[in-house]
Amino acid sequence: MVLHSTALNQLLKLPVLVAHYIEHQHRDSHISVLDFLSMHYWGKDINDNDDDRDRQLPFKTVDMHSLHCSFVPLLKPIALKQREDHCTVINYPAIKDQYLPDPARASLFRPPRA
Repeated sequence: MVLHSTALNQLLKLPVLVAHYIEHQHRDSHISVLDFLSMHYWGKDINDNDDDRDRQLPFKTVDMHSLHCSFVPLLKPIALKQREDHCTVINYPAIKDQYLPDPARASLFRPPRA
């Protein structure tokens, strides 16, 4: 995945770079690695009729293929346990009338007492 979505697959072409450097060494034994790299990457390439071979070098032509895929992880099923609600029944005592306050006695305006 990383090799196809980035330019790291160009690193797989490093043996071609070494082999092409050896080819240039056979043509000119005084060429250094920096001269070779500057000739093919940083400067103007000489016309030595090996353009097809030069295009096989790493990072000369970068083909990036983009792969878009959506990944939805499968969730584990969650089992929810239903909580049993226990209704608490409170038995309140019955209200008797004798415990209720008399509104006439609690009123501010009441008849005078004797």
